[in-house]
Amino acid sequence: MSDRPEKINLSDVHSRQVDTDLLNELRELFVKAEEQKERYDFTWNGKAKAYFEAAAPTTKTLRAQPEESVNFEKSENLFITGDNLEALKLLQESYLGKIDMIYIDPPYNTGKDFVYQDNFKKTQKENDVSEGIIDEDGNRLVKNEKSNGRYHSDWLTMMYPRLKLARNLLSDSGVIFVSIDDNEQANLKLLMDEVFGEDNFVADVTRIAKRTSDKGTHFRPTKDHILVYGKYISLLPEFGIAKSVKETDYKFTEANGRKYKKSGASLFQPSLDSRPNQRYYIEAPDGSLIIPPGNVFPEKKADGSKIKPESNNDKVWRWSVDTYIKQKEKLIFTEGSSTNPLLDENGNQSKWNIYPKVYFDDDLAGKLHPEDVIYDFPNSKGTKEILQLDIPFSFAKPSELIKYLGTLFDSKGGMVLDFFAGSGTTADAVMQLNKEDSGNRKFIVVTLDEETPKNSEARKAGYTTIDQISRERIRRAAKKISDTSGFRALKVDSTGLKEDVFKTAGELDQVDLLQDIDNHSDNRSDYDLLYDVLVDGALEYNRPITIDTMNDEQIIKYDYLGELSGVVCYFGGNLTDELTRQIATLKPLIAVFKESTFDKSAQKVNVMEQFRIISPDTKVKVI
Repeated sequence: MSDRPEKINLSDVHSRQVDTDLLNELRELFVKAEEQKERYDFTWNGKAKAYFEAAAPTTKTLRAQPEESVNFEKSENLFITGDNLEALKLLQESYLGKIDMIYIDPPYNTGKDFVYQDNFKKTQKENDVSEGIIDEDGNRLVKNEKSNGRYHSDWLTMMYPRLKLARNLLSDSGVIFVSIDDNEQANLKLLMDEVFGEDNFVADVTRIAKRTSDKGTHFRPTKDHILVYGKYISLLPEFGIAKSVKETDYKFTEANGRKYKKSGASLFQPSLDSRPNQRYYIEAPDGSLIIPPGNVFPEKKADGSKIKPESNNDKVWRWSVDTYIKQKEKLIFTEGSSTNPLLDENGNQSKWNIYPKVYFDDDLAGKLHPEDVIYDFPNSKGTKEILQLDIPFSFAKPSELIKYLGTLFDSKGGMVLDFFAGSGTTADAVMQLNKEDSGNRKFIVVTLDEETPKNSEARKAGYTTIDQISRERIRRAAKKISDTSGFRALKVDSTGLKEDVFKTAGELDQVDLLQDIDNHSDNRSDYDLLYDVLVDGALEYNRPITIDTMNDEQIIKYDYLGELSGVVCYFGGNLTDELTRQIATLKPLIAVFKESTFDKSAQKVNVMEQFRIISPDTKVKVI
């Protein structure tokens, strides 16, 4: 262990890891622009800036909000308030490759202003004023119509860095679902192809969103889309939905008690191409032999005797002869009609048809691939459930839709992310799913603290920002189903460093240096300091927190499971030798202290010596 404790410099954004692959892509972008070669390429005004925005490290941190949380110390769910681009950057190192499912419902870009507007240096108003789009009083001079050159490019510039960062968070077997309507569906498909790769495209699912509207000119708009991509489609599990079965349909019972019915399709399918091992005799209950129509017959007249077809005129069974021999007891023989095409061993029309048995228990446990059209979860269901919770919010997606998507694959222990959380539908859906199948899914949802309109029902109900609505919706939804998992509320915020930290030496007097021994602002809570450590150390943000007392002083244990695990923090001002020894005896992976705790350098040396003797593998940090 070093003779000096490690000091965290939160202002050093260069300490953040840079995505070299992203920088290489940016270099290629400029090369293509310079060469001006004619080639197929998906680009827009602002794409280069979007690359930079995705690659630029964040200077933000996370501020804890225990007062807005439910079960703050123990919950493994995260509710993050703030710009989702900054939130995604703050999640990058801590949750790299750890998210199993992402669902987002981004702004559809219907021609109205959208909140997530990245102008890189300017505010939206400054940018619009400079381009003559609004006047100084905020009055719009040019409508945001499709003829506006920025109509699509602004939306793409907003979406690109978010999708790029989201892909990094997906596990190798993870999947992303993105809801969108016709306004940007085509552009989003091209953007997703670029970010996730065309080979990882799974489906463009059509969802019937509404049936009652008579808007539109030539067609009534009833649908939107869900674009589905895997991070690596070869590792993405097969999707499956439960079969719809009724036990009463299985009218027959075998001696062992298994219920079954006749398959809807016979063992003979005329459209099936000829295959070598699938033309053979099957013995009927009366001892006769049955074979599909054709010109060649097996030489040996016996059950299971086969012959190789000479052409597609020689028809075959659906099962190979080996499969038939193994499970011939799973066949049902019925008397055929006058048009029965099957032949007997003499080439005459057989009186028998053959059907496989379909077992009730197999169907009950079986899965079907889902259709790429979803009929069952229109927007009206989302409106109804939000009204039942007495939450003032418009255009919420139905939680049943996200639940359905979450059941397409085994996600019982997965991490679900939604960084356009809106009213909190995804969090609600995750809690419901866990209740229904005893799962242990966790959610991370991110929403902006956008102000509600002044005369809106939300404002009248006391909600000044969207995140307030979302948190309250989650609380009420949890109470309705007796879910106690809670959520840990965090807010994207500045690092909380004093402004003097960013001044040069020539701008500071000696008295300033003495006053800035503690470089943190005075209003930072112990939890805020803890999250500074977690962000800097790329540790997960949703692990258990324990408040303990040692030597009459409060310490924080974070994800501490025993020796050489987790973080132990002391942010008080009375660090005695005995307290130091007690903390060192815990042997945590990381021990953290506050700079202002130490009056003299000798105290730091003493702490280091104590840890060197008692717990040499512990990393000691001072903030």
